[in-house]
Amino acid sequence: MSLYNEEMIALITGKDDSLLIKIFKNPLFKILQTSLEVVMLILLNLPIPIYSTFIKMLMNNLPGLPNISGCYLRSLYYKPKLKKMGKNVIIEQYAILSHPKNIELSDFSFIDKYVMIASASAKIGRRVHIAPNTIITGGGDFIIDDYAGISNGCSIITATETLKDGTRASGPMIPKSQRDVLRGFVHIKKDAFLGTKAVVMTNVTVAEGSVIGSGVIMNKSTEPWKIYVSEGGKPKILRDRKELFLEDI
Repeated sequence: MSLYNEEMIALITGKDDSLLIKIFKNPLFKILQTSLEVVMLILLNLPIPIYSTFIKMLMNNLPGLPNISGCYLRSLYYKPKLKKMGKNVIIEQYAILSHPKNIELSDFSFIDKYVMIASASAKIGRRVHIAPNTIITGGGDFIIDDYAGISNGCSIITATETLKDGTRASGPMIPKSQRDVLRGFVHIKKDAFLGTKAVVMTNVTVAEGSVIGSGVIMNKSTEPWKIYVSEGGKPKILRDRKELFLEDI
């Protein structure tokens, strides 16, 4: 099992040869680590009402980075609750995962402080960072591929009111017969990047390598390896971005 390994410790501490890394590399420690993780998974997820409520509060409030233990315990707590959790995943303090059974977190994915994932489903790729105060909402689906990144305070909308004639748009507190809701998706492809407070609307695909600049409201799919900025409230291609040919790790 070993949810965290020596590579994760090196990333968090910024050191490649610390004593802690040497301990994590030790084969005997790996056996002990796996055994302890099994025990902790059971203890953190016992279905006892008052106990489970306390554990949930505790996990939510454990200090995050640079505190390794808090992140590690949170990953153990969430592993059986999620549809999928890879190795070396960080879930920070106060992150909200509204539909955990429909959320997949791949290896080295990083869900930062105050991130809310409230879409109907979410699939997070490898080595993806979703920065603090980002909201992924709506009743649709969200996918972000490997090596993509989302900056602070972004909004990703996977469903929206259509504003068709004869329907209301005031939200979920009115009967479905008076609403027309478009439940779609947002797909952010490999090596794409969203700048601070960017907004991505329903049924938009952010193409491979695309960059959406700070504050841009993206209501249409992008072209690969283009950088978008806002002009007169509308997205505009600023220039090309140099294509990456880095080895996948």
